[in-house]
Amino acid sequence: MQDLDFALFRLINADPSVPAWSLRVAEFSSNLLPALLTLAIGVCALFSRRWRHALFTVLVSVLAVWLIVNMIRTLVPVPRPAFYGLGIQWVPQGVRPGFPSLHAAGTFAAAFSLWFLPSRAPMLAALLVAIAVAWSRVFLGLHFPSDIVAAAMLGAVVSIIVERGVSRPLSLAAGGALAARRRAKMRLRRASLNTD
Repeated sequence: MQDLDFALFRLINADPSVPAWSLRVAEFSSNLLPALLTLAIGVCALFSRRWRHALFTVLVSVLAVWLIVNMIRTLVPVPRPAFYGLGIQWVPQGVRPGFPSLHAAGTFAAAFSLWFLPSRAPMLAALLVAIAVAWSRVFLGLHFPSDIVAAAMLGAVVSIIVERGVSRPLSLAAGGALAARRRAKMRLRRASLNTD
């Protein structure tokens, strides 16, 4: 399996002959796309209750992924390609652990947090962003493909657990409390109308 991982890494990792613009696109994808995705979800949350639910799910999922990835890297420190002297590391990361990719896990968690929206278009667009981030991490020599696959699976599982186990119950509880307040206001209104 490691041989396949190394071979795929060599195939994707940028060599010195790549155009400079491709490295700039990869760095943009790696460094700014995750933040832009979260910002876009945040802007949508200003206009829609469902998007507020999605933003909450994204934020909790990304935080959970960050904690899990750091725990995995502490317990099972799998090295980056540079440790093996493979390819070119275009953005210095050293040889610190890289399994799974935190950038990819966070971006996939954000993307999969949109699965419950009525339209699949936002999730598909976010998945394209996550794929671009994932590609950039290998292209820049920072991760093996297996780091990316594990990150995508982790992001998907965490986002679904957070949506079903945290966001949805809180949303239902908040909706129930809001409905109870509305009913109480209506009773007070009716009572005041009856006394007039």
